[in-house]
Amino acid sequence: MKSYNLIFLLFVFLITSCNWSDKNNNNSQPSRVNYYEVYQEEDSYYEDDSNEFEDGTYSATVDYYNPETGYSETYYLDVEVEDNNVTIIYFNNGGYLDYDHITPDELDEDGYVYIYGEEGKTYEIQIDY
Repeated sequence: MKSYNLIFLLFVFLITSCNWSDKNNNNSQPSRVNYYEVYQEEDSYYEDDSNEFEDGTYSATVDYYNPETGYSETYYLDVEVEDNNVTIIYFNNGGYLDYDHITPDELDEDGYVYIYGEEGKTYEIQIDY
């Protein structure tokens, strides 16, 4: 009789542990799927390139201002974009301003950026479409 009790207890233990395991798997599986779906939605948001400009040279309207002299002027120049930042402003005479003369900054979704240059000079840049 004792062996039947032992077998019965083992049987109950196996069934109970299988049910518990299945319940855990059923409960954890949807949360993993939901987490994955949420992760995919967030990931696709960050991969959306509609707010970023590809690396390259763009025509832009550049409003220049020198606070020391009060001089301001609007220029139509090419600018270099790297990682959605304006990094170089090219002048029509072959000159340019790069990291040594300006602090690169990120374009907004409309292609606008306000850049600070040396000696307080500023450059408002709008990518031309």
